[in-house]
Amino acid sequence: MWFVDRVERNALRAGLVDRAEDWRWSSLWRWLRKPEPPPPLLSRWPPARLPGCAERVNTPLSEGELAAVRLSAQRGKPLGDEGWVETTARRLRLESTMRPRGRQRVRFPKTDIKEACPL
Repeated sequence: MWFVDRVERNALRAGLVDRAEDWRWSSLWRWLRKPEPPPPLLSRWPPARLPGCAERVNTPLSEGELAAVRLSAQRGKPLGDEGWVETTARRLRLESTMRPRGRQRVRFPKTDIKEACPL
């Protein structure tokens, strides 16, 4: 559900609304309105929500959470619990997004410059 909360927070973070549930095009807006007659779907829609979902969505992300979201978006890296991320990355062949960027550093043993290059 954390992913849904993050998506529903976008209009609020962008300053388009004062509260996340005011954004007409989000599922949170629809969730908090009078339910429509159920459409003929294979599963129930919208999915069940935990109590207090509007307050949770209106709470700003911490710096750590925001950094994780940005890294995920920049790298195309799955975002979630560690076990789920590993499983998802493997299943979708996204293992490269899990490794640090760039080449691995090669470290040479420290030597005395006078010993290495006598003149």
